[in-house]
Amino acid sequence: MARPTRRKAVQHAARLSSPRPCIASEAGAFPLGALMLAASVSSWAQSPAQPAAAPQASGTLSPITVTGEADIQGRDQLQTTKTGVAKGNQDIRDVPNSINVITEKLMDDAKLNTLKEALHYSAGITFAATENGTDQDIRLRGFPVATVGDLLIDGMRDPSQYDRDTFNLDRIEVLRGSASMLFGRGSTGGVINQVTKKPLLADQNDLVGTVGSDGFYRATADMNKRLGEDSAFRLNAMWNKADNDGAKIDKYGIAPQYSWGIGSRDEFSVGAFYLNVDNVPMAGTRYLANGTFNNGIAQSTIPALQPGAYYGSPSDYLKGEAAYVNGSWLHTFDDGGQIKTQARSGTFDRSQWGTTAAFCNRFPSFSATGAASCAAAGAVNASNLAPSTYVYGIGLAPRKDHYKGTYLQSDYSNTFNWGGYKHEILAGVDASRESADRFGAWGTVGTNFYKGTTTVANPNGLPNLAVSPTYRKTQEYSASNFGAYVQDLVQVAEHWKLLGGLRWDSMRGDFSQISYANTNTTNPSATVSSKLSEQPPSYRAGVLYQPTAAQSYYFSYGTSFNTAADTYQYVTPQNANTPPEKSRNIEVGGKLDWLDGKLSTRAAIFRTEKYNERTTDSDFAGDAYLLSGKRHSQGLELEVVGRLTPQWEVYLSYAYIPDAKIDKAGSVNANIVGSPVGLVPKNSGALWVSYQATQKLRVAGGIRGASENRPLQGTTGAASTTAYVPGYVVGDAMLEYKFTPDVFAQLNVSNFTNKLYGDQLYPGFVIAGQQRTYMATVGVRF
Repeated sequence: MARPTRRKAVQHAARLSSPRPCIASEAGAFPLGALMLAASVSSWAQSPAQPAAAPQASGTLSPITVTGEADIQGRDQLQTTKTGVAKGNQDIRDVPNSINVITEKLMDDAKLNTLKEALHYSAGITFAATENGTDQDIRLRGFPVATVGDLLIDGMRDPSQYDRDTFNLDRIEVLRGSASMLFGRGSTGGVINQVTKKPLLADQNDLVGTVGSDGFYRATADMNKRLGEDSAFRLNAMWNKADNDGAKIDKYGIAPQYSWGIGSRDEFSVGAFYLNVDNVPMAGTRYLANGTFNNGIAQSTIPALQPGAYYGSPSDYLKGEAAYVNGSWLHTFDDGGQIKTQARSGTFDRSQWGTTAAFCNRFPSFSATGAASCAAAGAVNASNLAPSTYVYGIGLAPRKDHYKGTYLQSDYSNTFNWGGYKHEILAGVDASRESADRFGAWGTVGTNFYKGTTTVANPNGLPNLAVSPTYRKTQEYSASNFGAYVQDLVQVAEHWKLLGGLRWDSMRGDFSQISYANTNTTNPSATVSSKLSEQPPSYRAGVLYQPTAAQSYYFSYGTSFNTAADTYQYVTPQNANTPPEKSRNIEVGGKLDWLDGKLSTRAAIFRTEKYNERTTDSDFAGDAYLLSGKRHSQGLELEVVGRLTPQWEVYLSYAYIPDAKIDKAGSVNANIVGSPVGLVPKNSGALWVSYQATQKLRVAGGIRGASENRPLQGTTGAASTTAYVPGYVVGDAMLEYKFTPDVFAQLNVSNFTNKLYGDQLYPGFVIAGQQRTYMATVGVRF
């Protein structure tokens, strides 16, 4: 919620870093920052930098008092200077990688209620649709963000595909670039860390209710109770329903957390999380015969289709549950070192059956198996699409998953003076046990199942089927992983730091693929089992030059690896016997603070390569794939975030990736060498600007979008040469009025021009983004 401004005193231990002095950057340090500085109001009075805290005697943990909620970064501002995504609690300036943080304030301002919605405000991120229509296939810098390794909760893996809501999130941190040294397998393009809300030493309750168009209702509660000198309990809850022109939302969640020992030598926390989802997914639409987007992406070209028209079937559904328990222990040693141990264990269930809409100017024909198709004479393109054009529903492959995951990790951090140099040590171990069962439909319901016919002029006209999928097990998976790492950041000179890190992983897994003689039996005809065993190393290195407290320039090199288990539903003896794919990221960047630290600018030039990708050669008949493929992406990322004046606040995230190509491929796909990589628009980004017009009235708005985007061409990674979606820009707006410091009202309009745009891309279809939505919110704190 948009937080009221009432302040409360909160006790914390001296282990929290005192604010570092922020000095306006020297002239000529960085052109983008200089431009932002020149554009700001030069007469804005600078508040004095905060003095550094006096050093504490060894072994002393004296408490300090922080007025307000400065420790809750991002609650009342768009800017944050701390991060936990690179392990520990670090200054962003000390991490030699591009980091983008979406704070709670931005999520509340723009009404970003899901992880997917929030990531639309992080540049360089795109979304692929799968053959099941799922929406958790995320691409970062052109590389997959694997759900088994690259999505994190509080620095630990967040497995499986489920509807990730933001009701329990304090912020979302996006670390870009290869990061296997920190997190193990995956993370070629980077990782996404969801930071959950923690109990506070304060009595504070926030209740928020939202009513919107298309039957949108949402209520959230964030209740925190101080229970003693060093203990507190926090409960976050959410309920959400909507009828988005046919695509429905029906979900609720709850997340209790209890902490004790807050601010002391030993802090403990235990909690739980539960989310229940019973949605109807947005239907996909097939591409037209001439390769253009068939649901009217260019509305001026195809006016016959209306924005928001829903061509799905009443039989569509997306059901899921996510439930886990978690605990953590943070111990502070006499010398200031800390060790944090945390664990999480849970189960995740998901089932989904979606629809894609295909178009034909004749009634669809049928094969012997009953699958519908359009004869060549009925092909539809942008010039002959009309209100009378037939729309027939094609059922996507039904999917059902049951996933279990248990994770344990312990991270140690400390600072030492060895050999006359300052060393910031970070080391840790982690272990996990994961298992999954995958199910496919049997009987008459399956891929290409015919769901009826309607017309362009009659959305919501597909029949309500009396059938639904029944499932049989098709895959089994279980694996264990152990990893250990150590990293050292050495102050080698007054303004220079060197970073070096090494990690070793050991992963073992058992996989089974179950096949059946025909579609109408549940008795397996064969089971093919595979074993996977990998022990790859990972590396990280960097150089930082920090001439002032407001400037940090860096060069970094990092590696990552991807095992066959990153897409374990496809593990076979052939790819289980293939060593991990390897990747590397080379990055040069700068991070500068301006206006006494109130404004931050960041820039990075990067090149990410997967240099031994799995490939297939026509003359290779062994029991493993070749690692002869290669692809890369390279470009520029920019970010500006913070306050220009006390009234103006800005957030900008932009990525320019002009070069993402397939460099090598096996002989079977030799024709794709030199082709662009799919799902990598050259330009993407978001801008959000907030203006405090009066003490009670605040207005804000932003834009987000991308240039032309193309889906993957099959499984090769190359971009399609025919299907594409044009570039788009979407506008969002917000108006907030505070009746008192503790009571506010907020009006949001998302996609206020009602732009129809392609959001999730698949070779055969595309799923449109959210259409214009109005939301009115009332919130109260007590």
